[in-house]
Amino acid sequence: MRKIIVLFVATIFILSTMSAVMGTKVLSEERITSHIDYQEAIPEIYGDIIVWEDNRNVNWNIYGYDLRTKQEFPICTAATNQLSPVIYGDIVVWVDNRNGNYDIYRYDLRTKQETPICTADLDQYGPAIYGDIVVWADYRNGSTNIDIYGYNLKTGENLFICTYSGNQMNPAIYGDIVVWQDSRNGSSNKDIYGYNLKTGENLFICTYSGNQTYPAIYGDIVVWADYRNGSTNIDIYGHNLITKQEFPICISNNDQVDPSIYCGRVVWGDYRNGDWDIYLANLDVVCKTGTSLPMQQFMKLLGLGKKD
Repeated sequence: MRKIIVLFVATIFILSTMSAVMGTKVLSEERITSHIDYQEAIPEIYGDIIVWEDNRNVNWNIYGYDLRTKQEFPICTAATNQLSPVIYGDIVVWVDNRNGNYDIYRYDLRTKQETPICTADLDQYGPAIYGDIVVWADYRNGSTNIDIYGYNLKTGENLFICTYSGNQMNPAIYGDIVVWQDSRNGSSNKDIYGYNLKTGENLFICTYSGNQTYPAIYGDIVVWADYRNGSTNIDIYGHNLITKQEFPICISNNDQVDPSIYCGRVVWGDYRNGDWDIYLANLDVVCKTGTSLPMQQFMKLLGLGKKD
């Protein structure tokens, strides 16, 4: 009996650290915001906290929502615009134009303290964070040659991630992997590329015709907004970096944009109701330490699922 229990536990551990998307499906969906007098956009999620940009105060500010308590709360309501929030742990990072150009700021949800990250000349846009690493799109080399830069909050090291010709924008990071939207193949054919900070490997994630924009990453899964079905019917797609398999997440009517992912949860801005709302999809995966396995496949491998 002990051997059976040990084998069972070992099997669960091994399977929970694998990655696959074959058979992945959406389990449920719910509406997070329903305000009719103002807009919410650019959602990001980490654990039970969702953050977004919000124009209830005329200018754009940063607000949050706790999935556990079902409570909404302000993060930054400065008089100027705060845009493109991202979150990791207790740290929320965004773009802020309080100094006249766009800079990178952060807020600690635990200590309630706000501090600047980058206030260099010209603009910095599209921040992303993982652990102590913050990355962004930087205009210091000109508006037609936007590059990906980064900063280590712990060591103070500056990172030069991609300075390829053309524009590289909207970076996202998980672990050692940075992904971004890349126009090296033309401004009307934006693709999704990536880079491994540890190995130096370049990643070619999606070069499908039409634009692929605003990638997000968790574990082995990259998600993005995809224009393959037309510029007025933008959808949400995903890709597994290990299996190289691609899958649709939401192909509803009208536009779905600006996705974010945490484990098996994906959120995005959705215009299906004629107004911008926030939607959430739960993927059919077992998730542990950033990797995932479809629940049905997991159960079948244990001999507990339904027979085909």
